[in-house]
This record gives sequence, C-alpha cells and structure tokens, in this order.
Amino acid sequence: CQNTYMSKVFITRKIPDTGLRLLQKNHLEYDLYDSDLPIPREELLASLQKPYDALLCTLSEKIDAELLDTCPSLKIVANFAVGYDNINVAECSQRNIAVSNTPDVLSEATADQAIMLILAVARRVIEGHQMVQNDWQGWAPTQLLGQDITGKTLGIIGLGRIGQEVAKRAKGFNMNIIYHNRSRNTELEESLGVSYTDLDTLCQTSDVISIHCPATPETRHLINETRLQQMKPNAILVNTARGNIIHEEALIKALKEKWIYGAGLDVFEFEPRVTEDLKTLPNVVLAPHLGSATQGTRDAMIMLAVNAIVAVLSGKSAANILNPEVLKING
Repeated sequence: CQNTYMSKVFITRKIPDTGLRLLQKNHLEYDLYDSDLPIPREELLASLQKPYDALLCTLSEKIDAELLDTCPSLKIVANFAVGYDNINVAECSQRNIAVSNTPDVLSEATADQAIMLILAVARRVIEGHQMVQNDWQGWAPTQLLGQDITGKTLGIIGLGRIGQEVAKRAKGFNMNIIYHNRSRNTELEESLGVSYTDLDTLCQTSDVISIHCPATPETRHLINETRLQQMKPNAILVNTARGNIIHEEALIKALKEKWIYGAGLDVFEFEPRVTEDLKTLPNVVLAPHLGSATQGTRDAMIMLAVNAIVAVLSGKSAANILNPEVLKING
C-alpha cells in the first residue's frame, strides 16, 4: 500500500482467529466489534467516522449510500458471505470502492446442510429427539413413520455452485433431479444428469424442493401461496439460500393445513427474528443459518475476505472482486 500510514480495517463482528492472524501478518491494523451479535447501525456509523481503508462486514450490515458517506476513505468492502444482497454494489462502484465476496469455498458445506434438512424433515428427526427426551416407551411398528427419499424427484431452484453440489449428493439417493434456473445450462444437464423445467412444473412434480437461488427483487416471495398450493401433499421444501425467497406467512399456512409434508429452514424472512408459529409446528425443522458453519469452511471464507483486502490495499485485484473495473480506474 502506498499510504504513509498503516492501513486500517474495521471488522463488524467477531471472526475466526485465522482472519485476525492474516491481517496481522500483512501488517494491517484493525478495529473489531467483538461480539457474535450484529453491530447496531448507529454504532457502526459512528465507528466509521474514522478514516478506515477497508470494511470487513457480514450479511447483517446494510452497506448503502448513507454508510459510504460516513467513511469516504474506504477502498474495499469485503463481505464475509457468498451472497451480497446487503451491499449496494453500484453505489460502491460509483465511489471506486471494490466489493468482494467469498464464493466456491462454502458450496459443499451448504449442500451438506440442505441434504441434512431434507433427511431431518423426511425422517421426523426433531420429533424423534423430543420423544426420546420425554419418556419414550420404546419401539413401535407405526411410530413416527416418515418418508422415503431414495428414488424420489428432487427439484432444485438455482443450479449455481451450491445447487450443483446438492445434485451430486442427491445422486447417491438415486433421485430424479429437475431444476429451474434463470438460464438453462445444457452442459450441466449432461454432466450432472439433471433436467430443466419451468418453475410451475417443478413445484407440481417434485417430492423435494431445495432453494439455492440468490436474493434479488425478482426472487422475493418466489415461493408464495400460489406455488405452495401447486406442491404435492408429500412435498418437502428446504431453504438454505435467503429467507425472503419464501413468503413465510404463506408457508406457515401451508404447513398448518398440510398442503405440503414439511419444511427445513436454515434461513428466515425476518432473520434473526423467527416467526413464532414456525417454532411450534411439528412438521418444520429449523436451523440458525448454519449452511457454511464448519471450521474449515469459515476459515476458508475469512481468508478469501482478508486476501481481497490485502490485494486491493496493495493496488492489486483478486478473483473474488465483484466490480474489478474500479481497480482499473484507481490504477
């Protein structure tokens, strides 16, 4: 970095120690909001009145014009996530601020989470756990009968990196796999053995539906009351993408009235608040946004984020910069 002072990074939440050691190794100073909870907006804006060169943030922080006005010295916003719907990338680009995310490294862990949720719903694992805790009387021929997954039809909404990993895992269950995507990919169809279909047909024919599309204005409430009514009574709906892709009120109605068999949710429409009805329904499995929550994955994510910061502050680019054109302008 060509600055006459040591570059400084503000980190909005407690991160793996791997990231802090990497910052220190590259002689970057940092201030850390040392909590597992999100930093309050007012406190974040107040903190960024200092001249920071980089912001390492999470999905909980909204990076908009107001925040960027507060810290005009920023050169990069590094998002500790693969999704970046919390960041106004266009606004950052106008100010020649690079934006990075953490692609690829969390695909397998998140796919594992999706498969886990499918199985947990199908085999009524939470109900069984609670039964054992509450004076279980022993095995019975008709006790907590669930669903078979092997040989059933899996519908994947969004055949990106994570969706592809889910498809690979589902092949182990001999599932028939169909998908819907913004654009069709015949090469992936051949390599993965999957078939393209429109969204309505996917909803109508799938025994299991797993959501892996990004959060955009177009995908908000993509799964709404109409599409839930299209689904089979035995259908399992799983979401490890973004909460607002499912209209939560409609999902609760579908679960209560048994339009579908059950749901597995790792994300929520009003996260971190979870709608109370979801906590009491027996046919839903809830997880606290654990898609990428393995030690190895989170270490890999934070290394991507910090390395992007190091590169940009050194006048270089990195493969995970979302708007590399700003670096050419700066250069």
